[in-house]
Amino acid sequence: MIRQVGSAFALTFRGPGAPLAYAVTFGLGTALTAFYLVMLPSSAVGGFSLIALRYLTPALSLSAASLGYGFALTIAINVGSPAQRSRTAEAAGIGGLLAAILPGSLCCTSIVPSALAALGASVPTVLGTTGKIQSIFALYESAFIAASIAGVALSIVLAAHNRVSHCTLQSP
Repeated sequence: MIRQVGSAFALTFRGPGAPLAYAVTFGLGTALTAFYLVMLPSSAVGGFSLIALRYLTPALSLSAASLGYGFALTIAINVGSPAQRSRTAEAAGIGGLLAAILPGSLCCTSIVPSALAALGASVPTVLGTTGKIQSIFALYESAFIAASIAGVALSIVLAAHNRVSHCTLQSP
């Protein structure tokens, strides 16, 4: 597995497609990392705001960089792949990114009460249930982030497998 990832990096970042791979990795990775630097600590302020940067910790910074550059690396490997694109790798990467957004967007915001109201819940039900649902995301925020990083790492491994496992046809 590690050998496949190393081979995929070598194939992606050497040769004719290397400039595009570097541009995707660093351009998209920087944009996604900047987004996650604000998004991950946003539960402390109750929504997506630059004020959340005050609550940024070294662990959240490392998580933001892992998510941002990891997803960009998955895209770069898939873009450079001569084989058919791996939908599994893309799904794992997108799933990891969405799971990282969940704690910050569902804890301490109006999304949960609005969803309950849209489903037809009564006011007492909305008021009694909202805190319980939101507390799950607040209590287990670090587990959601860890699972997201694992999902992005899995997407890198799957993209690397896709990159190095192409068939060459031999003439008889």
